[in-house]
Amino acid sequence: MKYIKLFIASSIIEFAQERASLSDFIRSLNDIYVPRGIYFQLTICEDLSNAVAKDRKQAEYNQTIREAQYFYILFGRGSDRADDAIYTIEEFDTALDQFRKAGAPKIYTYFRQLPEGESASKNIRDFMNRLDQEIGHYYSTFGNVDTLKLNMLLELTRDQTVGGTVKVEDGMASLDGHKMFSVADIPLYSKNETVQKLLAQKAQLEDEMGKLALEYAKNPAGDAMQRLLANSEQRNKIAEQLHTLEMDVLQLFRQSTEKRQLGQSLNWRERDALQMIDMGNYEAARTLLEDQTWKKEIRQAEEIIEIKKDAILEYISGQKTLIDTYKAEGNTAENARKVIAVYEDITALATKHQIEPDVLYEYASFLRGQCQYQKSLEIAQRLEHWYALEPDTSAVQRATLSNLMGLDYSAQNDFTAAENQYRKALEIRRKLAQMNPDDYLPDLALICNNLAILLGSTNAFKDAEKLYREALKIYRNLSEEDPDAYLPVLATNCNNLAVLYCNTGSFKEAEELYREALKSRRELTEENPDTYLPSLAGSCNDLAGLLYDTGSFKEAEELHRESLKIRRELAEKNPDAYLPSLAASCNNLAAILRDTGSFKEAKKLYREALKIRRELAEKSPDAYLPDLAISCSGLAILLRNTGSFKEAKKLYREALKIRRELAEKSPDAYLPDLAISCSGLAILLRNTGSFKEAEELHREALRIRRELAEKNPDAYLLVLANSCSNLAVLLCDTNSFKEAEKLYREALKIYRDLSEKNPDAYLPALARGCSNLACLLYNTNSFKEAEELYREALKIRRELAEKSPDAYLPDLAISCNNLAYLLSDTGSSKEAEELYREALKSRRELAEKNPDVYLPALARGCNNLAALLRDTGSFREAEELHR
Repeated sequence: MKYIKLFIASSIIEFAQERASLSDFIRSLNDIYVPRGIYFQLTICEDLSNAVAKDRKQAEYNQTIREAQYFYILFGRGSDRADDAIYTIEEFDTALDQFRKAGAPKIYTYFRQLPEGESASKNIRDFMNRLDQEIGHYYSTFGNVDTLKLNMLLELTRDQTVGGTVKVEDGMASLDGHKMFSVADIPLYSKNETVQKLLAQKAQLEDEMGKLALEYAKNPAGDAMQRLLANSEQRNKIAEQLHTLEMDVLQLFRQSTEKRQLGQSLNWRERDALQMIDMGNYEAARTLLEDQTWKKEIRQAEEIIEIKKDAILEYISGQKTLIDTYKAEGNTAENARKVIAVYEDITALATKHQIEPDVLYEYASFLRGQCQYQKSLEIAQRLEHWYALEPDTSAVQRATLSNLMGLDYSAQNDFTAAENQYRKALEIRRKLAQMNPDDYLPDLALICNNLAILLGSTNAFKDAEKLYREALKIYRNLSEEDPDAYLPVLATNCNNLAVLYCNTGSFKEAEELYREALKSRRELTEENPDTYLPSLAGSCNDLAGLLYDTGSFKEAEELHRESLKIRRELAEKNPDAYLPSLAASCNNLAAILRDTGSFKEAKKLYREALKIRRELAEKSPDAYLPDLAISCSGLAILLRNTGSFKEAKKLYREALKIRRELAEKSPDAYLPDLAISCSGLAILLRNTGSFKEAEELHREALRIRRELAEKNPDAYLLVLANSCSNLAVLLCDTNSFKEAEKLYREALKIYRDLSEKNPDAYLPALARGCSNLACLLYNTNSFKEAEELYREALKIRRELAEKSPDAYLPDLAISCNNLAYLLSDTGSSKEAEELYREALKSRRELAEKNPDVYLPALARGCNNLAALLRDTGSFREAEELHR
């Protein structure tokens, strides 16, 4: 266990409440850090013996102070007694003497903000003057104990051995996702007019949202949903602005704290401005820092060599505080212009005098945040040139800059240049991590992940996999040491690599990683549901999709139902944010239910998804038209399978129209979906006798998929085989048996190759391929090969139906029927009868559960067996079956 000692010195009576509150705060910190092997040991006057406190045995106090790593001293109003604050000041001198000798403890001095018209006692005023004039120690002021807590939290987490991510959101300070305390009474927050305005707007919108939700529940057919969506969208925009602004306020708070602690030389204007910031007086701080005479002084100082550098450094420091003040007052276009103007001024100074290169990096980062990627890149390139001429530039600076440039290039779709920059950063961070793994392994994992994402998007799957694996190994080790900090990013990395494996057909590895991500997110959600429920729903959805693709329908359905339940609850609270994912869950669960015969529930879910996506696409077509096409297509398949051809055709044509338009604009992204729509509509048109248009669409789908499979066989061979089969079915109907056989054999070869690599995923397709070719061979009198293929399909489907009867009993019945038909024609009546009876038994079970769908197949099964029995003399049973 690592012990970190903190000492708080103050008047025993005046700050009793503050010390108690700070003690509770340190206990809450220990709840988080003790499992990480860190314990914060707080000493305050009450913790020492009563004898010491009463007799003022200062020597014992002083020894405790010398052993501390952090020393906090609080001053209030004080009194006019001669000995007022003497002991507290003596404790400061002890800490200062120890700091000068050993570099510790770090000293933080705070003076309470007094009401207007009141002043501190003479001893305290004299001490403040001594700090300013003799010691040069910067102090802070506070009006509320929460200011002290936030200062302590930021300083402690700045220590790399402690670590932790501090955020402010909705008026609460949090550490690694754990809510710590309210910042509502900290002046920098409470007196920020933009923050308070956004809080009021958010509260009003949330109140209106509750009323609209009730209205929608009473009358779903009205326009309440549209108004609820509009309200939710506005509320989310306000919340996003608020959260961004809260982090900018936190950054201003952090920077003002760090500048005092680091003890750098500050111009009097900045020093006074920092005092104004403590009090939340933004206007006064801005007035001091915008002083035009300061700029004139700097221009004059540039001519005086002796004072030039120090004066320019002070000026740049002050202008950076001004930038933080602008940001903390809201991300408006006007404030952005002001920030850019200040950056232009100080980066010009920094470049001219070759000082403070970090200013250029900060400017480039700001521009990137404003989506000004080209301008960001130009500033970054200036800094890159500077680094090239400056041998003392650190490896960390070079790697950080390369990463930023990689992001800028990637945002402008210059993937080659982005890759070059990422690889530069990767090479540097590998070397740094080898020398100092504790400090640099997280950065190495981050750049591995960034480069892997880029490579995956450009189909360089092998290199992407290697980098994802490297990042994954690092995050596994880091999460074992510090799960609070690294378990979320480990889960994300597992998910990223799983997606890559799915795209390359490595389903077993993908499943393992999806399960790991799901397990991690379940643990995170138990501790912090507000933060991690959305990602838990995503993990359920992702794993369910894979299980569905590999035939594990039961578990897939359970996971999709869990995801749907979570997303319904989230969408009720925040429809604008979560309705899109709710629609996705409805659609995904509907697909499983459709394939396992639960058509009624599937149809209800498809229609819900379609309704949501229509409304979303009306508001934002660029974002939601692709999803609308998915829902149209999914419901169309269900309607086609249940005989509702007219509505199915209408939906298929709508999906096809959308996807044609999308593919014209972005063929790489949407050609695969266009092929799906061509194929789906073609199947329906064949079923309704429109053979000519059906053939045209099947050939279009086949052409697209051949081109896709040539570029990326792992991703597109399966759908190429499906297109070969679909066109072959149609060609059989039009008696083009020669071309049909050629296509069936091509499809079968692909299915065999795929099922050898991954039987769980591709055996159903292999059975279908065997059955399709066998049917053609039977019709062209090649009975021997047809029988072999029918038997192979039957064997596969028996095994599949044992594992998942809901999904595969219909196909098993088809295989029994097909082989029985062939055997009856070739004289094997006994085995044919057994198979007809097996098919009939399966179809009876299916028709009991879903008569609308399976009664026609049951009738055909009765007729087939009756015909055989009649031919073999069993007239009575044959007649019963015919009836």
